[in-house]
Amino acid sequence: MGTIIALGGGRFDNGEMTQVAQYILDCTGKAAPRVLFLPTAGFDDMDGDEPIRDTFESLGATFAPLLLTDDSLTRGEIESAILSADAVYAGGGNLQFLMDTWTRTGAADALREAYRRGVVLSGLSSGAMCWFEGGYDDCGPDHSFVFLPCLGLLPHYYCPHFISETWQKFGERIREIPHSGIGVEDGAALVWRGGSYSVVTGNEGGEAYFFDKTNDYRKLRITENASILALPALSPDSKNFQC
Repeated sequence: MGTIIALGGGRFDNGEMTQVAQYILDCTGKAAPRVLFLPTAGFDDMDGDEPIRDTFESLGATFAPLLLTDDSLTRGEIESAILSADAVYAGGGNLQFLMDTWTRTGAADALREAYRRGVVLSGLSSGAMCWFEGGYDDCGPDHSFVFLPCLGLLPHYYCPHFISETWQKFGERIREIPHSGIGVEDGAALVWRGGSYSVVTGNEGGEAYFFDKTNDYRKLRITENASILALPALSPDSKNFQC
């Protein structure tokens, strides 16, 4: 059973998310974990990502980026880099570009295999949405919000930055599609581990919410470290939906 840690948002430069980073590393079970950084959603521009690297390295991990926009990389090299990692951390940015690039390069298939092999998958914003059936991102025309299909390792559509009034509109817009939704605030991370969901937070706290389509999209708070086994499993015949 795989582990996924999906951060709604938060800062690394002020130490806010250090304890979440520590949790990611602890989940690997390794004394010196190898973290593979995928900055794809940011178009592989790592300017400003130094605090992420510094945080993981300060906690005893090795940290190496994989730039999937590098056309010289072979599918074999991409697969090897992903499957040899103890944890993958995907950065934020444009979800559509992330999914297009991962699909084109074969990274999507390698990440699915990594999940099956027990590599810890994690990330923030677009790097959190990507693991779910779909995500809600402002990568549409003129930065409009759209629903986009993702890897489908976990069910439901995921919305990060749910502390923001703009992103909170997800709570109503999820009614437009035949899926339940999960909204996660900055400072919080939704965790899938050991067959159940829980929430971990940075040092400034944060909440996560479930919008249950089977109960008129009722908004339910997911309490920290409390399993929410009632979340339905992704059905084999489910279809990704894009508006």
